[in-house]
Amino acid sequence: MLAVLAAVAIPLYISQRKSAAGRACKANLAAIASAASAYALRTGSYPAALSSLVGASEGLTEIPRCPLGGAYTWAVPTSGTATLTCPNNATHVGYGGTASTDWIKTLAAPGPDTLP
Repeated sequence: MLAVLAAVAIPLYISQRKSAAGRACKANLAAIASAASAYALRTGSYPAALSSLVGASEGLTEIPRCPLGGAYTWAVPTSGTATLTCPNNATHVGYGGTASTDWIKTLAAPGPDTLP
């Protein structure tokens, strides 16, 4: 009887943990993207490294990490766009998203300041 209960409960528990990790990861990506956008609005370009967002007026006290482990990848090519990627994006599929691209954020290049 106990084995049957464990056979049902353990996979459900693991699935719930992975779903929670996927949701937390998306929230982390949104927070980092928001801070990077605020930085770009203030300075005119995205930071070269995520560490530039820590302690700045954008509000990050530290760079979040994916709940499944690993640091987020940040790339700012010469086009001015920025890409933020979860190191576990393929692992998250099925637990809060349908494709690994659900854990990749592409931020458009900041526009010029048009205020006088």
